[in-house]
Amino acid sequence: MASKRATIIFNPASGRSGRRAEDAQLMARLLGERGIEAQTCATRGPMDATQIAREAVLTGADIIISYGGDGTLNEVIQAMANTTTQLAVWAGGTANVVAVDLEMPKDFNKLADVIAASRVKRIALGVACAGNEPSAECGVRSAEWEKWSVESSSPTPPLPHSPTLSSPIDHPDKRYFFMFAGIGLDASIARGVNPRLKRRTGEFAFWVEGIRHLFAWKPEDFTIDIDGQKHEAVFALLGKGKGYGGGFHVTPNARLEEPWFEIYLVPRRSNNFAYLADLARCFRGAPPKEGVKMIRGRHIEANSSKNPWVEVDGEVIGRLPMTFDVAPDALSVIVP
Repeated sequence: MASKRATIIFNPASGRSGRRAEDAQLMARLLGERGIEAQTCATRGPMDATQIAREAVLTGADIIISYGGDGTLNEVIQAMANTTTQLAVWAGGTANVVAVDLEMPKDFNKLADVIAASRVKRIALGVACAGNEPSAECGVRSAEWEKWSVESSSPTPPLPHSPTLSSPIDHPDKRYFFMFAGIGLDASIARGVNPRLKRRTGEFAFWVEGIRHLFAWKPEDFTIDIDGQKHEAVFALLGKGKGYGGGFHVTPNARLEEPWFEIYLVPRRSNNFAYLADLARCFRGAPPKEGVKMIRGRHIEANSSKNPWVEVDGEVIGRLPMTFDVAPDALSVIVP
């Protein structure tokens, strides 16, 4: 008799074309050989992974395995935050920043061994909340969040963290994130990426859109208050982990288990090509260019009269104003 139960949630459309369903079935068999009874569940649309994960939590699954990209993983953690259910990250999408940060193996047998061993690290999560209220009090929809369901690349609003299927949506404005939140430039790039090109070429689609932004992007100034200290910027990245994607090291000192963000702030430059120099330094792992700030903080309020876009874990979630906080000791993650 299996001692543990697992649910494998996979996105059949994640990343480039592949044998997602067959891979998931193979992993289920490998886990069965290691004493874990696993079922596979395919997502069908935006936020479906949240609902599947919620049902798994409620029915007593010991482990939830997210097989896909960082977007699929972000949906899964909405139902797992503040529970004791263990999360295993299986890389299989366009970007797999979290899997790389956790050093999860790509080999199926080695990955099954890691999951079966169930060595767990408890980590903190970031929380984004629409409007200017603290994230713990997000109960009222803002005008910006109402527009989110129409203008975002993911048309379904975020579900609450509470894994209760029959309860009302208590906090529709709250969104947990695993690795990072971005305001301004990278959110604009994520919003502009061609979805067909993304499915065919993966991360290359983001490079294409990034190059287009060098000529077309119009920076929007915003004020970001970090633990009571105000700063001006046109791009900010709030890192919960050191990974970002594409070879960039934007917040290299951030740690998933720590209850704080490492925050990268870029001021307005003379032209868009000047921002390329900032990003090039991140790519090389060099110290920040003059004017760039690296700040550690826990509570962030971001406001702007121009309402720039915001993304979390690569998924566009709306416009400013928003607040960002850390939920400490929020998630159990399986690590090698």
